[in-house]
Amino acid sequence: MLHLLKLEWLKVKNYRAFWIFLALYLIGLFSINWTAFQFQGEVKKNNVPVNIFPYDFPAVYQTIAWVSSWLLYFPGMLMILVITNEYNFKTHRQNIIDGLTRQQFVIAKILFGLVIALLTTLSCFLIALYFGGSYSGSFSFNGIEYIGYSFIQTLCYLFVAMILAVFMRRSGLAMAVFFLYGLVFEQLIGNLLDHKILSDGTLWYYFPLQASDTLIPVTFGSSIIYKNAPSQTVLIVTCLVYIILFVFLSLRKFETDDL
Repeated sequence: MLHLLKLEWLKVKNYRAFWIFLALYLIGLFSINWTAFQFQGEVKKNNVPVNIFPYDFPAVYQTIAWVSSWLLYFPGMLMILVITNEYNFKTHRQNIIDGLTRQQFVIAKILFGLVIALLTTLSCFLIALYFGGSYSGSFSFNGIEYIGYSFIQTLCYLFVAMILAVFMRRSGLAMAVFFLYGLVFEQLIGNLLDHKILSDGTLWYYFPLQASDTLIPVTFGSSIIYKNAPSQTVLIVTCLVYIILFVFLSLRKFETDDL
């Protein structure tokens, strides 16, 4: 495992685009929360009885996880870039020639995704501590499960990106489909199936990205927006099933493909 992680590190350490995207993502995580934090501060100063972005403990964990989820397409793009570069520069062939099995090659990408997800989760936790302490002047671990949910959510986005990269092999095409699916097609297909099959609008919650998004509901009006949502346990199981499925399909695709 450490050997595979070392190989991934050697591939990305001099990859400028990777570090630019990663830096933009981490800066974006702080910046978007800073903007929401300042907005909520102004609301509080003006005594407006609206708590759109609660940054006090324990609600800060949910707020940080929800606001930060707006930027999850960035790590997905990183995953696509890292995988498609292997095809563009034929390094996937060289890795197999040098002794890696096809399974090890994909496992290395899975480990890479886990590292990115852990980095995202740690960043969200540290940001929550900073803004929570600044806003409320106290500390609590209550609600920290939302930081754990953000880890699962990030994995869903990363492994959707991974399977698109493995199947399409081209960064531009994979990114376009990734954005279009997440922003348009999933909702469109979900609403269409709900209309044709169910009438209560619950089928959409079982799509991969929507299931992970619903894990961390909007911090205001969630009882209205997600009134028919399944329980957290059902959503977690749904997300884990999709993660395992995407990993399995990526492994099978790479194992059976011509290099």
